[in-house]
Amino acid sequence: MGIFGTSDITGVDIGNGSIKIVRIAGGRKPRVLAAAIVEFPLDRTEAPGVSTDLRFLFSGKKFRNARVITVMPGKHLTIRSLSMPAMPPQELVEAMRWEAKRHISYPLDAAIVEYLVTGERREKPVSKFDVVLIAAERRAVLEHLAPFQEANVKVAVVDANPLAIRNVLRVRPKPDQRNVVVVDIGAGKTEIDIFQDGAPRFSRCLETGGIEMTRAIAADAGMELHDAEAKKHRVNVLAPPEQNPASAAVRSVLDTILVEVRRSIDYYQATFREQAVDRLVLTGGGALMAGMKDYVSRTINIPAELDSPFEGLAVRKNAVTQDIRALSPRFTAAIGLALRKA
Repeated sequence: MGIFGTSDITGVDIGNGSIKIVRIAGGRKPRVLAAAIVEFPLDRTEAPGVSTDLRFLFSGKKFRNARVITVMPGKHLTIRSLSMPAMPPQELVEAMRWEAKRHISYPLDAAIVEYLVTGERREKPVSKFDVVLIAAERRAVLEHLAPFQEANVKVAVVDANPLAIRNVLRVRPKPDQRNVVVVDIGAGKTEIDIFQDGAPRFSRCLETGGIEMTRAIAADAGMELHDAEAKKHRVNVLAPPEQNPASAAVRSVLDTILVEVRRSIDYYQATFREQAVDRLVLTGGGALMAGMKDYVSRTINIPAELDSPFEGLAVRKNAVTQDIRALSPRFTAAIGLALRKA
């Protein structure tokens, strides 16, 4: 395989604040060939359009002629962890469609239903599959793919964030603890995913993220959004709120998010009869705020860390700049997409 071969995979993560794109060559040790980010302006009416940005990214040789995989926004997905009797593949396909019907609010014939068998176990007298069910409304998927079509970029697979994160966890130098919660704080959403021995078991998406923190600062200080965004990047979340109005504004949103993280963990422990969540990993742009890791650890009472998605991967010389490495928690989903095996 050459440096840029058709067997390479390019992962494209389009969020509310940016496009993250990573190209990886597979093999015994996956190798990062290229990585880039395009930031959106806060006022999206000033943006040239997602399709224009995609056309620009794919116009150069760095990302041309690779298999493209993108991630579907979590708010459009129904994700459930299920236990199903072991059965032949064709019967499981039909069984999962009927299971999906129980969990979606739109007609089954308007749905795209996929699933992943994450394990098999014996529960006397039968064997059972652990299955992750993923369903999306066909209309929402087509809308998500529209900018790619406009940019003449062919998408091979549309994936889900928990499955992308699973791929990243699997290339870690050391195995993860039994229960790990990944909190992805993006610009327009926060996704909470819980993994058991590296397999996704719980997923939830909140429509609250970094832009809400920016708006809170702007409202409190009476300033424009772009000024509030710049101020947010200078805030230390640990700063005493009575002395730092911007910290207080950020915490007003962050504390709401963390309440839902705690509730999600409690629900997971009760539903799956798990004793403890051992570790919390932060991804997304919100994770990069000063003091965020320590504040989350203190609030949730679980050791938290910033994700390092390039860890465990070989990197082609000059493929990842220092600026991109500094933003690495924002690239977790894109890297996970590019690590997909099939």
